[in-house]
Amino acid sequence: MANEYPDPEWRDHRETPDGFLVFGRQLSRRDLLRLGGGMASLAAVQALLAACGGSAASPTAGATSSAGGAASTSTATSNTAGAPTGSPTAKTSGTLVNGGGSPPSSPTGQLRVAMTTDPTSLDPIDTYSLANGRWESNVFSPLVWRDPNLVVYDGLQGHPSPSQGFGLATSWNYTDDKTLEMKLLSGVTFQDGEPFNAAAVKSTFDRLLDPANKSPQTFNYTSIGSVEVVDDQTVRFHFKEVDPVMITKLAGYGAFITPPQAVKDHTTYATKQAIGTGPYKITEYAKDDHMTLTAWDGYWGKQKPHIQTITYRVIPDDNTRLSEFMAGNVDVLTLNVSQASAANGNPNVKVIQVGVPTVSGLRLDAKKPPTDNLKVRQAIAHAIDLNTIVKTILGGFAIPVGIWQSPFSFGYENYPPYSYDPNAAKQALQASGVSSPSLIYDVIGSDTQGKEMASAIHDMLTAVGFKVSIQLHDAATYYNDYVAGKLHNIVPFGWGGWTLDYDNTYYSMYYTKQSYNPSYSNPALDKLLDQERSTLDQSVRLNIAKQCNKIIYNDYVDVALYQNVYLWGVSNRVRNFLIPPDERLWWLDSYVSS
Repeated sequence: MANEYPDPEWRDHRETPDGFLVFGRQLSRRDLLRLGGGMASLAAVQALLAACGGSAASPTAGATSSAGGAASTSTATSNTAGAPTGSPTAKTSGTLVNGGGSPPSSPTGQLRVAMTTDPTSLDPIDTYSLANGRWESNVFSPLVWRDPNLVVYDGLQGHPSPSQGFGLATSWNYTDDKTLEMKLLSGVTFQDGEPFNAAAVKSTFDRLLDPANKSPQTFNYTSIGSVEVVDDQTVRFHFKEVDPVMITKLAGYGAFITPPQAVKDHTTYATKQAIGTGPYKITEYAKDDHMTLTAWDGYWGKQKPHIQTITYRVIPDDNTRLSEFMAGNVDVLTLNVSQASAANGNPNVKVIQVGVPTVSGLRLDAKKPPTDNLKVRQAIAHAIDLNTIVKTILGGFAIPVGIWQSPFSFGYENYPPYSYDPNAAKQALQASGVSSPSLIYDVIGSDTQGKEMASAIHDMLTAVGFKVSIQLHDAATYYNDYVAGKLHNIVPFGWGGWTLDYDNTYYSMYYTKQSYNPSYSNPALDKLLDQERSTLDQSVRLNIAKQCNKIIYNDYVDVALYQNVYLWGVSNRVRNFLIPPDERLWWLDSYVSS
């Protein structure tokens, strides 16, 4: 029986006896397994068909900054003209800004990028935030390349071959469902001269999977049983169980390969000068202030950098970031709605709307009273007037959602947001049996938009009988404190789901004791997530996704609010900048004018 997709944009996707029909094109289950890394999402197919001249409806999107992972500060977005107008739209390909022109023949100039938070570590296995993703791809190389249009270079169904990208694996083959063999580039060195080879790949994954290192990315790679060095240019992954999303994972954060010798001095590597094989190397890092990348003349890629230095400035304060941008001291940053309106009158900049996979909302701690009570969580959900929040605080630039998935993600269903119903909220609160319920709402102190939202939700919750205290936190420790379970009842959160597959989001956010799940546990959900990780049959996985969606929605684990649309501010001196939906900025094609 054909699968039904509740969102009209997915109606051209359905199961057939021979596999799946996607945008009118027949694909086998094996095709779907491998597309975008195990067919991580139908969005990957959409990007593929767009590259091949096919057509498809574009999903729409909504507003905050995410973290690959966990969200950083809130940012909404606007249209190309600057001030937000009309309805936001999104697409699964990147957005080109200031295209055309002739880049310099050798690296020149300085690009300045503003960040709201400092990198928590320079070692790619230590972090899992999109803030780090904004620079890491330029310093480290992954095994598999996924470009800013979200296309995986696997050579399948019209995708470019691996050799055309910037990944370290030239080809790969599943010898069986639990064994993946990869051929690697030869003659590549790390930026310190250490050779890149199969031993470096093994070292990277051994470190990632070692419990002593407490990597927040481990959950994505638990299917790996061991990594075998066959020879210098051949590595073999042996899986403990089937992993239907592994190729996409090998295009991501955990597959940034690190040098075995340099990482032995982990303190230096993580806090001063991490070494990779990318087109840029870290030449200066001052914690909480800036990081400078310099074009590496030993880069192995066919294409060389056009920009000499890229400086990432850490500017937590919203007003200071905007002032620096308007003064011409920052070239690229993300903006909130009011900042975008202010930037609109500046002829030297553009404000660009880019839809992203990130969903933002409120996490409700299922261990701490009173949010350990289902009826209390229901009362919170139905007390929130999401439409008013979207219209006023987000300037209309957000798409309300009911679950923590966006249309970019395989497993997405168009669940409605929890209804705004103050009477139902009061009834649920009364039924909870909790008298004088008090809540603590955590928010980053430097996040202007986040504090506006906290104030609005405070009033909405107070109106139905809650007593709410807002606590401000330092951005540098907010997410580490959340993971450690040190925050409170309500935690604003965003998740990007960079594999474009529900597995990444649901396993990390809802599976018992996983990295970004300090409080919730549901054995039935754990069982389903184990099952979806053990099959290559995407129709089975899709059915499991629907079961997971229903459990999470009915358990009121948290209140998903909206899919994000970012507003990027870009100086006119930045040329040929392709802004990716997943925030993983890639500067090799860009250059700066004088």
